Amino acid sequence: MAPARLLLGQRDFRPWAGVKCSLSVRRMSTSATALGQAETVSPARACIVEADRTVQEWLAARLGELGIEVCASCGTIADGLEAIRRHHPDIAVVDNRLPDGLGIDLCREISEDLPEVALILHAGMVSSLEESQAYEAGVTRIALKSIKGDALLVAVTELAGRGRALES
Repeated sequence: MAPARLLLGQRDFRPWAGVKCSLSVRRMSTSATALGQAETVSPARACIVEADRTVQEWLAARLGELGIEVCASCGTIADGLEAIRRHHPDIAVVDNRLPDGLGIDLCREISEDLPEVALILHAGMVSSLEESQAYEAGVTRIALKSIKGDALLVAVTELAGRGRALES
């Protein structure tokens, strides 16, 4: 029997619209590792915290096409904090301008509570000061808003391909 190997994800994506890809994370339990067999393959999971409902729906649809499971989608810091704590996603996409505050503040709190969650700050504009504040707050990537959303989709697929730390 071949030795057990961890597959941190398979990536086959192209960062332009209309092209499908598959991303998955393989997790092995201690017993599965001992047997050299992997447990079920689960897709990367994401939470969306976006003020604009249309953008939420568009992003959820695009991520679904990319094989990423959207476990929650909401529009405020309060709801986003609750959803991310409840679902423990691999990735959180956070709008920087939310009705109840700045996404950077949400990212700071999530980074402290759940450092394993990759945080993508989705913003229309970011000053150099905001950029440094975002990275200090634990943001993994900043994706500027655009009509096509290419930068955001590339950031999500790259982070989803990394996988999450093994749970033993």
